[in-house]
Amino acid sequence: MIRPKKHMKSSFIWLINLYTVILTMTVLLVTTFFVWSSIKNYNAELNQAETTITTEMSSNVSRSIQISQQFANQLVANAETLDNLNEYFTKSLSEYSDYATDRTISSGQYFFLPNEARLFLMNHPQVTRFSLRLANQKKTFVASQKKPGGELIVDKSEQRQAPFAITTPLVNPYTLNTDGTLNITFSVRDFEHQLSQIDAAVPMQLFMRTPQGKAIFYYSGKGVANKEQQKVVRAMTNDRVDQLEGYRVQRKLLPSGYTAVMVVNQTKAKQMMFSRTLPIVISGLILLIGLSSGLRLIFRRYQQQLEMIVDTVSHFSADNLSTRVAVIPEHTDLKVLADGINRMFEEIHEYVYTIYQLKISNQEANIRALQAQINPHFMSNTLEYIRMAAIDANQPELAKVVYSFAALLKNNTDFSAKATLKEELSFVDKYIYLYQVRFPDRLAYQIKIDADVSAIEVPKFMIQPIVENYFVHGVDFTRNNNALSIKVHQVAQQITIEVINNGHLLTEEQVVQINQKMRDANNVEKRSSIGLQNVYLRMKAYFGESFDMAISVTDADCVKVTMHFTNVEG
Repeated sequence: MIRPKKHMKSSFIWLINLYTVILTMTVLLVTTFFVWSSIKNYNAELNQAETTITTEMSSNVSRSIQISQQFANQLVANAETLDNLNEYFTKSLSEYSDYATDRTISSGQYFFLPNEARLFLMNHPQVTRFSLRLANQKKTFVASQKKPGGELIVDKSEQRQAPFAITTPLVNPYTLNTDGTLNITFSVRDFEHQLSQIDAAVPMQLFMRTPQGKAIFYYSGKGVANKEQQKVVRAMTNDRVDQLEGYRVQRKLLPSGYTAVMVVNQTKAKQMMFSRTLPIVISGLILLIGLSSGLRLIFRRYQQQLEMIVDTVSHFSADNLSTRVAVIPEHTDLKVLADGINRMFEEIHEYVYTIYQLKISNQEANIRALQAQINPHFMSNTLEYIRMAAIDANQPELAKVVYSFAALLKNNTDFSAKATLKEELSFVDKYIYLYQVRFPDRLAYQIKIDADVSAIEVPKFMIQPIVENYFVHGVDFTRNNNALSIKVHQVAQQITIEVINNGHLLTEEQVVQINQKMRDANNVEKRSSIGLQNVYLRMKAYFGESFDMAISVTDADCVKVTMHFTNVEG
């Protein structure tokens, strides 16, 4: 036996799983898109940060070089200035002051190195210190923001690397010889602040190198550990930064000839990339779990109700015809389905009962048919002998009665399914004649049939039950005016049969009730004889939708049975 419950259950779960797979793929695609977008934005931010840093470094170096070059050009503008510088290095401050004053009186140009240093530092607050060394002098002039007037010292600090220092040669414009060097140290605090404001995607380590390869600047982001700083600085000092494993090294040649070196820890870059994409993945996973769980919770009750319906159908199919689907309170599609199934069960139950009753009736009919077939020739021969005896006894009326009865008997024992209208009416005529013989002065009848419809075949016994119904329920032999009329005629292809009697009159309610019972195919309860409904059903089955039959009461207070149908034989 097929088990629809399992089939349904697998189908329903398969649909839910399919929807879950589609939902999962959708969420995965959306999550993948956002992860890809995040990685793309991350790389774009990294490239933007590198570009911004390169631009800032280039701009900062260019400004510093320009400031240094302008001040160097100011110091070697002419021969008097170079002589003035030499005098400062060889004389005491008071003697140099007198010298500067005398030169101003004679040349009209005032140049006093301490004053020039003070003005330079005042105009360029980003300069923390500068030193001036002449080629023919052992001492160095050093000025700072703390001591803007400067002083001559034996400076050994020039040996060490300044954080951000630009060295500019003092080129004699007349001899083109290098008469000294100007070393200006710039503050990197503002520059580092600018770098920290850049929303870099990963912590970077930055180096600045002069065209000669000397490192003049180093910067590390907040996320760079001390060990990592020492490792990268040591590799940069030994010029082996390209050999560092796990680092991406990028060099940018600036327009000034300086080189910006950016070192990025790829492991940390991946970690930061992962930290960016992880919330997206977690959000996608939470969304997927929430939607999947919500889907199953929503359809759980629906699934239970559907399984209940299928269980009921399974029990019904297992011959438990009394089972019904439990009432579903919610007004949903399943309620409509359950109500429809219950109605179908009721109809099936009625059909089964009807078939059962029809089987019983059929068995009874078969028994009666067997009884009717008991030696029909013997009965026919006996009646023929009686008829001949009546004729010999000069009793023609008795002979006619016997003949009519023998004809009825022969027709009843003939199990043909069809008969012509002429044969059917001939049989009815003999049937009525036998009643008239018994009540000659109390019954009159008339049968009319058009000649062009007499050969039309119809189901056998389609008029006799109507006539019999009249004699059983309608006729009153206490009266002497009982009348019965049968007419058969044709208009175009429409054939009409009318059976009219003046028996017991029917009320309007009785007419409606009889017509309804006659047309109700389910009204096949226990019956012992063929009735109006049997005629209606057999004629409907034979002629189809063209057939109609109705009981009515005429204006003359007669009961009329009317049948209409189309000639199927054309």
